[in-house]
Amino acid sequence: MATPEVQDATAPPSDDDVQAFCDMLDQMRVSMSSARDIVKSLKEKQGTTSELDTREGISLLSLKHHMMLSYLQSLSLITARRAIGHSLAERSAPQAPFSAKDRPARGDGAGDRVDAAIEARVVLEKVKVLEGRMKYQIDKLVRIAEEGASADKNIVNDPLAFRPNPQALMDAAGSERDDEDEGAPATSRDGIYRPPKLAPMPYIEPRKSKDKAKDRRAPVPSALAHLVHLDPSKPYVESTSGLGSTPALSSARARELKRMTEFEEENFTRLVMKKKDARRRDLDEADIALGGTGMASGNRRRVPGVGLEDEFGDILKSVGRSRQGVVGDGYEELRQRGKKEGVLARSRARSRDDSFEDLGDDGPKQRKRTRFDKEVKAAKKRASSK
Repeated sequence: MATPEVQDATAPPSDDDVQAFCDMLDQMRVSMSSARDIVKSLKEKQGTTSELDTREGISLLSLKHHMMLSYLQSLSLITARRAIGHSLAERSAPQAPFSAKDRPARGDGAGDRVDAAIEARVVLEKVKVLEGRMKYQIDKLVRIAEEGASADKNIVNDPLAFRPNPQALMDAAGSERDDEDEGAPATSRDGIYRPPKLAPMPYIEPRKSKDKAKDRRAPVPSALAHLVHLDPSKPYVESTSGLGSTPALSSARARELKRMTEFEEENFTRLVMKKKDARRRDLDEADIALGGTGMASGNRRRVPGVGLEDEFGDILKSVGRSRQGVVGDGYEELRQRGKKEGVLARSRARSRDDSFEDLGDDGPKQRKRTRFDKEVKAAKKRASSK
């Protein structure tokens, strides 16, 4: 990779460089002369007319113009100091912070001009953000200033500004009647807004109550509901007693009450509801606590706690069944079996069971030896051995 040749600073400049430098100086002289003429004309215009009076304008724009002028002035002085050969390290410490209102001017060193240029550049960057926020207000004031005089002139001098309006010659009563006719279909007697039918539409016959009953979806069977909510990754849900089904697990009302309870516990608040809804919730929660589906409040014929009967259905099916003249529930049979019977009742039951055991397919079976028979046989053996 070839390195560019570095010209020696002590070498004399070429004719092309000298000519380019002279052209640049001439351009700077012409630009400064034109800028001086423009500034002079603006100064004269400010003294004679009030067009350049910005006291009632937006101060942010005036600050922006002054800071831009100060920034350009600092750049010009820095360029002149560098051309003379002054060092940029020559600066004096500021006597007051930048936010002070009575802050004195900076020193005359080249470094002071650099600091002033930096301050002006920072202020210009901040002004740009504020100007973006005030864009709507600035555009509005500029539009009023540009269109204010012309608008007044057009209204006063334009003879067609007060021309007759043909719409005002129409019958007011007829127009009101037409408006009422147009707005008639928009509102019905029940107070519900319905938009007017501007396009031709087919007549849709309203459904009757019988049709609604037919269109109502049939309830989902409990077996399918169990399959829907069954997750193979979770353990199988069984009844706590193992005696019946658990309808509360497949009830939509039970899941709704569970979500309501979880919401109240997570947010530490109570759901606001009517007295009727609160009473219905209490009944459904009591029904679910007893093993029901939580639909006790929705069905008048359903008794709260009927899920308990579903849970223990195998035992409670024998309600009203009599046993030896005693009327009771399914637990009564278990109580009777658990009682210790007398010797006579046990012998009768044993003889009855033995009689059924003796009757077999091939004839009577051998009776089972009791403990008494075994002791008699042992005594006979001892007596014969003596």
